[in-house]
Amino acid sequence: MKNLILFSVFCLVSLKLFAADITIVDVRRNITLSDEDTVYKDFYINAGEGSGLKKNLVVNVKRRVYVKDSNSKSVGDFETTVGQLRIVQVDGKVAVAREYKLISRDEEAMIEQIGLMTGDRIDLGGSFIDNTKPVTKKKVAELEIESTREPAAAAPAAPPAVKESPMINAVPMQTPQI
Repeated sequence: MKNLILFSVFCLVSLKLFAADITIVDVRRNITLSDEDTVYKDFYINAGEGSGLKKNLVVNVKRRVYVKDSNSKSVGDFETTVGQLRIVQVDGKVAVAREYKLISRDEEAMIEQIGLMTGDRIDLGGSFIDNTKPVTKKKVAELEIESTREPAAAAPAAPPAVKESPMINAVPMQTPQI
């Protein structure tokens, strides 16, 4: 009986160790047809209902960074947190999430590709439920235009003075006829 319990515990531990990581397998963005349309970017995850994912769960996203020396010899690797995703739909073996927060690189290691991407690992440790209504995002260009606008000037500035060139009154040379 004792051996059976030990064997069962061993099997459960080894299944946990050899289980496939939950990762982002695809990223898709909608194409907006007007400036008023909301931009969505969906992250498809290779795990569903049985993995502990549920709607409105906010999970951490991590990326493994491989370090090589100047001779391209592997020195080692480490994992850094890239951001957080909020699960918007869970079905069968697939979940769909949207960006919740990107982690600033001020306090984390630099990464080559900023943002969340295919291959990043989902970490359920520290996850939490957020039932607040998501903030919709408009096009990036639209936000940049609004933030860089300055108040109109009271009077238009005078046009710059044109410097006279000696070539203005020059007569073009004619090519000789043969």
